Amino acid sequence: MSQLQEFFKFLMTQCNTKDDLKKQLAAWVGPYHGKILQVHTEEGDQYMVVTKDKIELFEGSYPSPDVTYKSSAAILLGIFTGEVPFKDTMKDGSLQVIGNANESDPLANLILQVMMGAM
Repeated sequence: MSQLQEFFKFLMTQCNTKDDLKKQLAAWVGPYHGKILQVHTEEGDQYMVVTKDKIELFEGSYPSPDVTYKSSAAILLGIFTGEVPFKDTMKDGSLQVIGNANESDPLANLILQVMMGAM
């Protein structure tokens, strides 16, 4: 299992089991049924389904995700762990964000809460 996959598994486990994180998921999803985040890396295509009470990860492409992230697995992992500045990757082209880039803020806040809780 790659480091990115391990990170996704950790994120899902935390969000799916902790009530404070489930509240954050519900606030993010709002009045909608869920959010779909597509990831394209050299490891393949995956998408996350974020609902009010859980996150699930699936292999493959989703036909109409809310946002798509195209990058290497190492860059994405660096962004998610805070080691690589998101804005820098947008400027140098190592990350492409297609769709509703505003979904990146609630995702970043969720990841921050998960990482803070893990310390």
